[in-house]
Amino acid sequence: MMSCKELVNLMADYLEGQLDPGVARDLDQHLADCPPCLNFLKTYRVTTRLIREIACEDIPPELEERLQKFLRERLERAPGQ
Repeated sequence: MMSCKELVNLMADYLEGQLDPGVARDLDQHLADCPPCLNFLKTYRVTTRLIREIACEDIPPELEERLQKFLRERLERAPGQ
């Protein structure tokens, strides 16, 4: 059985259809049994869509570092940990 942390680590590849079919099947099963991860997937999808829609602009290096740190910390505290 796949853990929530494993699911989070595979999310981008899953949405891009780049996972091995067996791994994708395990991930689908986990999503069917784990409402928090399913909600995370929905949020992740919307976020990636919105990011693609906004114009790319350079952000100050300090802000980029703070944002990356924040996102890494959030992923480490994903549901089921």
